[in-house]
Amino acid sequence: MAEAASPTQAEETFWHPTQEELAGKPVVIEVDHLDWSFGPRQVLFDVTMQVHEGEIMVIMGGSGSGKTTLLRHLVGLMPPVPGKVKLLGQDMGKLKALEKLELRRKIGVAFQFGALFSSMNVADNVKLPLRELAHLDEKTMDIMARLKLEVVNLSGFGHLMPAELSGGMVKRASIARAIVMDPKLVFLDEPSSGLDPVVSSALDDLILRLREAMGISVVVVTHDVESAFKIGDRITVLDRGRVLACEPPEQIKVNPNERVQNLINRRSEHVEVDPEEYLRRLAGD
Repeated sequence: MAEAASPTQAEETFWHPTQEELAGKPVVIEVDHLDWSFGPRQVLFDVTMQVHEGEIMVIMGGSGSGKTTLLRHLVGLMPPVPGKVKLLGQDMGKLKALEKLELRRKIGVAFQFGALFSSMNVADNVKLPLRELAHLDEKTMDIMARLKLEVVNLSGFGHLMPAELSGGMVKRASIARAIVMDPKLVFLDEPSSGLDPVVSSALDDLILRLREAMGISVVVVTHDVESAFKIGDRITVLDRGRVLACEPPEQIKVNPNERVQNLINRRSEHVEVDPEEYLRRLAGD
């Protein structure tokens, strides 16, 4: 299905806060020396980062770098570790069930492939957090869903089923669901994955407009370098579970770390293979 029509954004410019402005804002996410292992395999090593109010933080890294595991910690999908992850000033590892539920009212998540329920139309998908977490009548939920669909340029598409949407429309519907409760924090997992460059750029513009309009803080996990440089106020680069850099885009571009440059310039790393070690691995020794 064709994308919904959207205004031309060729002349649109977006505001990015300076690092001094961000430093003066409250910290809304704090990760403090986080380690994490799956059995004997450690995937996060001493990860430390902060996100400030109104900031767009981009988390980048290659496959297996640990960025998805870090995101799961941030949204509370991993077993909590006391003292390691704080959202909106609350220690995720010390919250009781009702406290976690209250905190989840203040965050929104848009998953990589949209995660829309195929048995519900778009409007019902958007209203799902309201049904689960709020006590509102049907008419109020309808109005809130229509408002958020308007925000993501999907006005008039609420009656369609997810199978009737294009890839970009699914992503935007997922974002509408993530912001339907006016959260303070929004997490976006690979928002431009699988989209063509034009639709991906339009989605970047949408993220920037949402920040300006709603004043929200946004964490974006992506492998799209162009998107990261466009939307990010700062970029955290993960490699093999470690933070290599957490800097504004202009500093990331000139960061001297070879692995950072390999990632942003899409250069493969040459790996020396020891023939004897290779044979031992094949033999299971």
